[in-house]
Amino acid sequence: MARHGDISSSNDTVGTAVVNYKMPRLHTREQVLANAHAIGEMLIGMKSGLPGMDLVIFPEYSTHGIMYDKQEMYDTACTIPGPETDILGAACIKAKVWGVFSITGEQHEEHPNKAPYNTLILINCEGEIVQKYRKIMPWTPIEGWYPGSDTFVS
Repeated sequence: MARHGDISSSNDTVGTAVVNYKMPRLHTREQVLANAHAIGEMLIGMKSGLPGMDLVIFPEYSTHGIMYDKQEMYDTACTIPGPETDILGAACIKAKVWGVFSITGEQHEEHPNKAPYNTLILINCEGEIVQKYRKIMPWTPIEGWYPGSDTFVS
């Protein structure tokens, strides 16, 4: 049963929170990892204040920030799974929630010869990545991401 101010969830509903997260401007791997930790702590705090929350959705560019510098985009690119997803997965486990997270900088399989992907991941409450979507139509020429090739219906 929901309490005043709580997100309602039950056996046939999903209590969902969509986060309005300021898009950071990060320049180094260390800054990206620190931001991933901050997102994880925010998620855990949200769950303590909203115990009915089952799913949290963070916006595009929230983890890696916006990258205007091509070299920084390549230098901060990560693997999936990797340190960022480990941090976010641990937060999902601790808070017992599912999460959608933006990894704007997933290394291409031919890294550093091709640009990184702009990727969304879905992590379950056991910390497992259960779906990964690579943006198929980056907004060129502003977004320098390599396009993905698959769409999903879950």
